[in-house]
Amino acid sequence: MRSKNCLMNLMTLVVFIMYGFLVFTYAADKEKSFNVSKGDRVEIISTYGNINVTVWSKDQAYLKAVNVDENDLKNLTIEQTGKTIKLEFKGKESDDFYIELSIPMYLDVDLLTGGGNIKIDGNISGKIVIATGGGNIKMDDAGERLSVSTAGGNISVGNVNGSSEIASGGGSISIGNLKSNTSVSTAGGNVSIGNIESSAEVSTAGGNISVGKISGDAELSTAGGNIILEGATGKVEVNTAGGNINLKNISGSIEANTAGGNIYAELNPTDKSNSEFNTASGDITLKIPLEAKVSIVASVYVNSKLTESEKDNLIRSDFEAVKVDLQKNNLIKKYVLNGGGAVIELNSGSGKIKINKK
Repeated sequence: MRSKNCLMNLMTLVVFIMYGFLVFTYAADKEKSFNVSKGDRVEIISTYGNINVTVWSKDQAYLKAVNVDENDLKNLTIEQTGKTIKLEFKGKESDDFYIELSIPMYLDVDLLTGGGNIKIDGNISGKIVIATGGGNIKMDDAGERLSVSTAGGNISVGNVNGSSEIASGGGSISIGNLKSNTSVSTAGGNVSIGNIESSAEVSTAGGNISVGKISGDAELSTAGGNIILEGATGKVEVNTAGGNINLKNISGSIEANTAGGNIYAELNPTDKSNSEFNTASGDITLKIPLEAKVSIVASVYVNSKLTESEKDNLIRSDFEAVKVDLQKNNLIKKYVLNGGGAVIELNSGSGKIKINKK
């Protein structure tokens, strides 16, 4: 009987302690609103937590920290100094904590979280800086200037009017149209971009790259994926360590290199648009208009054990070669179309080359 009473007393004590914990430890919200005008800036710096941004038509900035632990209220500040509105949170990590922000589209925005997702619903015309220690980033159109980075999540961005730097430590990147100079990089994901209307550097350490039309000069590179480019008028360099390269509607100069994949290219060359295609072990297929004024030099390695017919079949063309030569186990065929013009070089280490009328 005494043991039973002791057990009951112990259970009562445990319940009391838990009740006391629930009563005296709680989460609270803290919010503030500020009047704003063009040229103002809002800054959020948080040790963790998601940041959700909504663009509205009011000339106000509304900031709300949600589910702040009672003990961390002292680590939260929301204030305005001059033209800058700042929310800073240095609390301990909690899965329930997040930040809400509502602003007009013209504000400059600087958002930093140590480990959450960042989402912007609506277009922002001001300067934008976004960084997270490991979450995803999703946003609509950006205006004057854009800097986006995550240590490992995916990035999705709409159209970008100003210059931009977009980087992920390992996620995929998807972007609409880029209208100014840009740098896009990821340590391991795929990259997909609409059109690029200026100069660009696009790279991934292991994924595929897909781009619409490039109007300026650009470099596309991947350590192991495929590259697809739907059009180019500027000077473009394309590199992959092991994937295939697919190029269409190319009227500018282009250099394409792959260590182990195939190259497919449809060219509309102009007088000054020299191009070069190199693969260590894949095939090259070139399609070119019948009326193009170009000089084409195709070279492929020849195994000495091949017959003469097999050697000749390594380079096939719809056009008649003006010169055929064999130099140090390399079969070289030269074609001059319509008097010649831009120079196109095709080099394959151990594959085949085909030159067809487009």
